[in-house]
Amino acid sequence: MTKAEIQQKVMKTKKLIESELENLTEEQLNQVYDVIKNLNDSETVETKPSLMSKLSQIKIDAPENFSTQIADSLGRDVSEE
Repeated sequence: MTKAEIQQKVMKTKKLIESELENLTEEQLNQVYDVIKNLNDSETVETKPSLMSKLSQIKIDAPENFSTQIADSLGRDVSEE
């Protein structure tokens, strides 16, 4: 999903919320406000680590010519011509 598509979806969601809010009583609006306030105040927002951040944590302890050794052991030609 592109950034523009995400932004468009967010705007659509906001409009849907606005239309629903118009039908609520004052008491219901206060409840909605409290929920929103709690969402904003929560400090335990967990973000899922990106694939790249996970991959960057991988450490490989192998000799420099590791890949050529493996290829050679599998009978593959790895000569640099």
